[in-house]
Amino acid sequence: MMHFDDALLDLHELLKNLLNNTRENRVITMAELTWKGKHNTDAQHFTGEQSYLSSPQLNTLETFSNQLQENSLQTNLSPPPTWFNRLICGDKSQVLPALMREFANSINLIYIDPPFMTGRDFTTGTQLAYSDKWDNDLDVYLQWLYETFVQLHRLLAQDGSLYIHLDWRATHYAKVILDEVFGYRPDADGPGFKSEIIWHYQSGGRSHKCYARKHDTILLYTRSAQYCFHGERIGERRGTQKRNHMRKQMGSDGRVTWTIRSAGRIYSYDEDAIMTPSDVWNDIGHLHQKDPERNGYATQKPAALLERIILASSEESDLILDCFCGSGATPAVAEQLGRRWIACDQSTLAIQMTEKRLLAQKQFRPFVLQRVNP
Repeated sequence: MMHFDDALLDLHELLKNLLNNTRENRVITMAELTWKGKHNTDAQHFTGEQSYLSSPQLNTLETFSNQLQENSLQTNLSPPPTWFNRLICGDKSQVLPALMREFANSINLIYIDPPFMTGRDFTTGTQLAYSDKWDNDLDVYLQWLYETFVQLHRLLAQDGSLYIHLDWRATHYAKVILDEVFGYRPDADGPGFKSEIIWHYQSGGRSHKCYARKHDTILLYTRSAQYCFHGERIGERRGTQKRNHMRKQMGSDGRVTWTIRSAGRIYSYDEDAIMTPSDVWNDIGHLHQKDPERNGYATQKPAALLERIILASSEESDLILDCFCGSGATPAVAEQLGRRWIACDQSTLAIQMTEKRLLAQKQFRPFVLQRVNP
């Protein structure tokens, strides 16, 4: 009888765990965004192992390393010597399928700053950085965005995170498409949507016909309910300045403690306590024209923005991908923080600027310059 009871307990525990897992990973059937010519080319081309084998291949053009890097490879936190970071020149429609063979379900963190559907060309000096015109055809842009999200979802590790940087022109479309690709839950407690970050800045034009547009939007989506997030690494110290409706108390040692009553309980916080970071970032500004960080790329983002994202959503030696690397901010910051990286762009100018930026760092791990085989 004891054995039978034990078996019942085991079965009950198994069913409870199965139910919890089902609830955790369940997604809600939802509305779907449609547009002219909508189709999923990735599903057609990457439905099995043989499809991966027939995908485009990458050709290595050059290898970069330095003596300082060779010495640093002896440390425990460095990636294994067989790993080479990758700088890839090519359109994402070819590069992402080429990466699928080796990196499907393997990339820990992806940050992308894709074209915003601005309807204009961006230049650096007299050189074209990239065109964002799309022939003024929103359907073409949405299909391009959809294919990008599907491929990035396949590359993400099960505990991986995706940050998508857009603005008022396309964020609302992107969110609905991402919900379709990643799944949707209204409590944001499973795979899919996690945060809508508002990057607020002071620069930019003013309008007499509407409110001044002073922010970009960065969406955070995850492959599953288990993902890397370290708010304590990027949170702000509570400090001694009054916040919200908290009561300030000064101890005999001169240190400040903040208290607040909620639901019948009193909560206390030391002045050195780290606050949970909010989803409004107003402490990182745009790079002004004479900022020493600028390398001349038209839509360069500040390194501080990438540092915050990488610290919060990855560990040392994790693999990070940016397939619209532009000025090279993502691989440069990833390098400084001890992460592995893959950076891609279709613009030869972007690749040249990124290469120059990486080589200018005092120490860098070996990386290769690659191109998709024609």
